[in-house]
Amino acid sequence: MTWSRWTTTSNFLRGMPLRLQLLFFAGTFFVFLPTGLLTDVSEVGATPPGRLLLASVIAGGTAVGYVAVARFGAVWMAVLAPFHVAGLAALNRVVEPLGPPLTGEVLRGRLGIDVGLTVLSLVVGFSLLSTFIRREGSRHGRLRAEVELARQIHQVLVPPLALRVGSIEVRGLSMASGEVGGDLVDIVETPDGWTAYVVDVSGHGVGSGLLMGMVKSAARVALRGGTELGALLTLLNGVIFDLKSPAMYATFAGLQWRDGALSFALAAHVPILRRRAGGSAIEELTMTQLPIAMFADTQFAATPLAAEPGDLFVILTDGLTEAFDRRDQEFGLERMKALVAAHGEGPLDALEQRILDTVRAHGRQQDDQSLLLVRVL
Repeated sequence: MTWSRWTTTSNFLRGMPLRLQLLFFAGTFFVFLPTGLLTDVSEVGATPPGRLLLASVIAGGTAVGYVAVARFGAVWMAVLAPFHVAGLAALNRVVEPLGPPLTGEVLRGRLGIDVGLTVLSLVVGFSLLSTFIRREGSRHGRLRAEVELARQIHQVLVPPLALRVGSIEVRGLSMASGEVGGDLVDIVETPDGWTAYVVDVSGHGVGSGLLMGMVKSAARVALRGGTELGALLTLLNGVIFDLKSPAMYATFAGLQWRDGALSFALAAHVPILRRRAGGSAIEELTMTQLPIAMFADTQFAATPLAAEPGDLFVILTDGLTEAFDRRDQEFGLERMKALVAAHGEGPLDALEQRILDTVRAHGRQQDDQSLLLVRVL
């Protein structure tokens, strides 16, 4: 068994509820218990009852021991093996020795008992393992249903964007690395302008997806109430800090057009790339701010920005720049800048597809990947 398969097995066992682990251990015990009983067959019924009982218990218990240490990985299996061998050697020295071989009707009666107990033990073990499989299958089915529901909710929360809002054209999408992603791509239109932003919640899976949904809800309520970009980050920090586990946080990058003025804000996020109209040089818009929800009392700010018709802004998450090839070389921000410089003049859908195809060709997706393109018309 390869190391990766051992890791998968270990994670599977550790992830089971205790009652299912105990059921699995009990089934394993009774399935392997006959190994001790069948030694009496090879000894022609010469095994004393006490020795036979102890050998059977040791056979089943040893199997449970190997399964139990498998929860902690293959290394512990190698540690247990010498103790197993030494224990059997010591057992043979302290238990009562074998008696004389049996013959005739006495032997047939003894072997009948051995076979009967073997069949009974296998039936009990099979029944216990069947119950385990049924219950674990039911639990796994419920988990899959919950994950599928979360995935569908994620698709509703983060749909692909392709629209015109006021004086800009917007195109964006978010691709989760698993069933549920923690990235958010959104644009909110208000009477006095618009806000386009990307959020990257730390971690993966359902927990990150739930926190992302909270961020989107809070952000939309605040933006439709007229909140400016810096105040939005401060508000999100206060709201989300009390709703997440200590290790979780979120990064943010966004643009806001409000009352005829453009501004941008970042919170520990990948720089926003800007390609000016009529040129191919790429600027990095960045600012030093902490992630959202890392500390309770963090204050955030936004920076004013001038823009001209034809300017292109590219907001992305590090899932795109941190894709690694077979030589363990990441795609990187410089390659991304070169792509935007070479193809940023064309339609946004073509640029989006070019970026996605190039990153996929470079390496396998390992993190949520999100992209938001904003062009001033």
